[in-house]
Amino acid sequence: MPKIVVILDDTSASQRLGVAMLRSIGELVDSVEFVTVANLPTVASPRAIYCPMTLTVPPAFQFWGQSIGQTCQQIDLLRDLVATTIGFKVGDGGNLWLPIIWTSGDPICDEAIGKSEGDNYRQPIHLDEIALRSISQFGCQLLTQLNAPPATYLVQFSQTDAGIMFDRLFPFPAIPALASVGVRQPDLFDCHWRCITNQSIGKISSK
Repeated sequence: MPKIVVILDDTSASQRLGVAMLRSIGELVDSVEFVTVANLPTVASPRAIYCPMTLTVPPAFQFWGQSIGQTCQQIDLLRDLVATTIGFKVGDGGNLWLPIIWTSGDPICDEAIGKSEGDNYRQPIHLDEIALRSISQFGCQLLTQLNAPPATYLVQFSQTDAGIMFDRLFPFPAIPALASVGVRQPDLFDCHWRCITNQSIGKISSK
């Protein structure tokens, strides 16, 4: 297996994501390197698979996930793209997240994540059938349009009286995905690991 480089930033949130990825990597940890954005090399190694767990990767660092990462960084531009080309409602205030495991085969839309007390998150949040179908179809359409590489994505959105509203997209299992740890099998970090290393996912189930 090629060397895997997990990219983090200096925030506590990013470090928590790194710990979750480490748990998923398990016994293969010897083939994985964890590096902060500040310590990235000037040029990406063609023999490494880079796994950013942050949106702050510099534009000059060219690797397989550069394009999707930059698109997700530019929130206003992405919203404009969604509004003009897909015709989906956009806006701030998303308090729900739809995980999409974007494999090289058929995508898997897992159950939604929402906020619970404090800064904690909960999965599953049950949406009605119409809302779930709407956000799932939109998310898959967006990832197809962006030519997204295999990974676990989080589509952040809100459910309002006017319908579903898109907020932003994360090209990795961001902090809300921690709600899947110990709840889903495999969890979203394990799914992300399997996606970027071209492994099968199987069926996701509750523990």
